[in-house]
Parts: sequence; C-alpha cells; structure tokens
Amino acid sequence: MISPRQLFFTLALARIGALLVLLPVVHAGEAMQDAWISVIVATGVAILIAWLGAYLAMKHPGKSLGRFANDLLGRLGGTIATGILALSFYVLCLIRVRLVSLVIISHFMPRTPGWALAIPILLTACYGAMMGPDTIGRASEFFFTVMAVIIVASLAVFYAWSPERVAGLKPVLSRGLGPVFAASVPATFLGLVSGLKVLALGRFTTEKGKIPKATATALLISGLALLVFAINAVTALGPAQAQRSVTPLLALASSVSIEGVLERLDLVLVAAWVMGVTFDVTALLMSSSILIGDSVGADHRKVTAVLFLLGLVPVSHRITDIFTMRRLHSTPVTGIWAIVIAVGTLAPVFVAYLIKKRKGGS
Repeated sequence: MISPRQLFFTLALARIGALLVLLPVVHAGEAMQDAWISVIVATGVAILIAWLGAYLAMKHPGKSLGRFANDLLGRLGGTIATGILALSFYVLCLIRVRLVSLVIISHFMPRTPGWALAIPILLTACYGAMMGPDTIGRASEFFFTVMAVIIVASLAVFYAWSPERVAGLKPVLSRGLGPVFAASVPATFLGLVSGLKVLALGRFTTEKGKIPKATATALLISGLALLVFAINAVTALGPAQAQRSVTPLLALASSVSIEGVLERLDLVLVAAWVMGVTFDVTALLMSSSILIGDSVGADHRKVTAVLFLLGLVPVSHRITDIFTMRRLHSTPVTGIWAIVIAVGTLAPVFVAYLIKKRKGGS
C-alpha cells in the first residue's frame, strides 16, 4: 500500500520528469511568447478531467479501473474502457523509452546503437513494476527531492545568466486565444495521462478520501514547474528559436557556462531527465499491467513480464527518429488521443457510476 503523500510524489515526479527537456507547449502551435498562458490552460483542464478519475478511484476502494469498470459496464464494455487507457499507458511507455535513447544519442553519443540505451531503461522499468506500488511510492519521495534540488539549482543559473525576463513575454495575446488553446493541447494530454495513473494506483492507496486532493495537487505542482520551464525557454532563447528547437531546455543549458564552476549544465539536466523519465516509464508500465491484470483476472507481475518482452522490438527499432517523436507530441495527435481516452474510458465509466448511484446500486 502507498499513502496519499506517496501518490502525490509519484504523479508529480512522473509528469515533471517527462517535461524537463521536451516542452511541447513551446513548439506545438503558434503560441510563441504566450506559451506560459497555454501552460495555465492545460494545467486547469488536466486537473478537472483527472479529478474525475481520482473521484472514481476514491469511490471504489480496493479496486482499480480494471475491476470496477467491469462491474459498471459489464465484462465486454469494461474490458474495452480499461483497454483504451491501459494501451495508452503502454504506448506512452515505449515512446518515452525511445525518446530518451534518441535524445542522448543525438546530443552526446552519436555512434551508440539505440538498443544499448533503450533496453536497460525498459529493463529497469520492468524491475520497478515487478516490485510493486509500495517500492515505487517510497522511491518517489527520494527522487522527487533530488529532482527538486537539480531544477532549483538549474533555474538559479538560468536567471543569473539572463536576468531580464518580462520583456520577452510581451506583447500578451498578440495572436489571440486560438494559438494559446492549440498549444495547450499536448500539455493537457500529458497532464491527463499523468493524473489518470490514479485509476491504477488508487487501488493501493490508503486514506481513500485524500486521493482526489493528492492527484489535483500533483498536477498543480507539476504545472507550476512546467510554467517556469516554458518562461525560461521563451525568454532566454526567444519564442522563434525555442519553437524550432526539439529540446528547448537542453539547448538553453548547453549555452550556459560558468568558468571554474560549471561547464556542462546540459549534462546535469539530462541526468535529471533520464532519472525522471525512467521513473515515469516505470509508473506507466506498472499502471498498464495493473489495469490489464485486474481486467482479465491475471497477476500484474506476469502481465509486466509479457509487456516487457513485447516492447523490446519497438524500443530498439531504428525506423523512428527524434522528429517522429516530436510529431507524436503535436496538437492533432495528442488532441485525438485525449478525446479517445475521455470518451472511451472516463465518460462511460463515470456515467455508469452516476446511474448506478441514482438507482441505489442496482
């Protein structure tokens, strides 16, 4: 079992780690200097939608979505609803693993084969998922502290290097609200997926009444971190250059040098990012395994082993590149994906719950 505090750390760390180098809110759409407004919109929408999932988890103690969806929608309907979310978690898990290997290879080790980095990360995630939520929950408290120290230290260097910030965010809303909403879609999707892990981890969380608060707070804190990241990238690099860069924060960090103190800030950020993404990949793989296992009545550890073996080929394949990964985080792809999750998973389960509640549990 994990506490609501550990649930908060798990959800917040997973989202921050995924966004530390890749900032889709900056290079998706045409928000430009208004990217920070897109972050606020995305965080608010993600909290509202994920709260519904947390509410369902709170109302079904001791059960994951894989179990109570079958109770509410029947075996077929529940399996479909659960499968949509579980498959989304698993696909994102493989995308994150592949993305980490591509970024490291393209920036630091161009002669290294992708599988040499991807397979160890996926193997680590498999081991963590096998250990279960309790181990992940306790590890999240330590890793969150380490991540917070690295982020604060890095941001202090950014601000010391370029202290003039406000001018880079003007004029405000010069292109209207359309580009702002478009740029907020990828960040909303990532926040939504991070928050909906509660539908798997809620089964193992004590003090069920605190699950919605822990979920909303995790998305709020990670949203504030994303807001600071976006402001730094836009004001230091400029809106146009930040949008063209595949990894804006990494591009910014590579240009920072403090003689005699710090020569390669980008290496520090990459180390933190790899740690955060590996944790996120572990949480995604574990959540997917729990949902699938509970839905079909199988042990989630056995499901984890099967998913690990199935994922070895796609994470090692050379057909994808860093630009393909960027297109997968574009507004159309993430927008459609978010709608599929909301309409295929959350909406039917929540409506069925309300109907059952109104009819007295029948």
